[in-house]
This record gives sequence, structure tokens and C-alpha cells, in this order.
Amino acid sequence: MIVSFKSKKLETLWMTGDLTLLPSTYAWEVAEILDLLNAVTVVKDLELLGGFILDEYKPNQWAVTVTVNNVEPIGSVTCHYFDGRASEVDLNEFS
Repeated sequence: MIVSFKSKKLETLWMTGDLTLLPSTYAWEVAEILDLLNAVTVVKDLELLGGFILDEYKPNQWAVTVTVNNVEPIGSVTCHYFDGRASEVDLNEFS
């Protein structure tokens, strides 16, 4: 379950469904990641989404890669995941 956002853009997308907030090449994928992140109940589910731990010393910091056409990575959706809850959900786009 998503409990908080670090990114105001992602929070607005989540609350309104307005896909025009992000480039059309990956807006749907980000929306799908948010839906799945909200549905995750155990940390193993994040791994099934392609999620990975960002730092071995901070095992609750997770990321899911965002791609264009399931090929070219453009960034990641990151979060703090603990006890079935995702907080501080953010979008990190490569420059």
C-alpha cells in the first residue's frame, strides 16, 4: 500500500490519473508501477516486479526500473518499503 509520496508529480498522477504529467513514452508504465506498488503485500512481490534493493546497508530502500518500450531505461520509481507499506515514493529520471 502506498502511504506517502516524495514526488508531488507522482502524487498528483496517483490521485487524479492525469497521464499528461509525464512524457507519453513512459507515463503508462509509471502508472502501472504505482498500481502494482500499491497492491504489494510482501517484499518478495517487489522482486517479482523487477524491484531491487538500492543499498545493501539500507534494505528497506527499493527501486523499480522505468523503461521506454520495455527496452531503454529512463529512470526508476523508488520508495521506502516496510511492513507492507511504500512511503516516500519518488521518480528518478536519468538526465
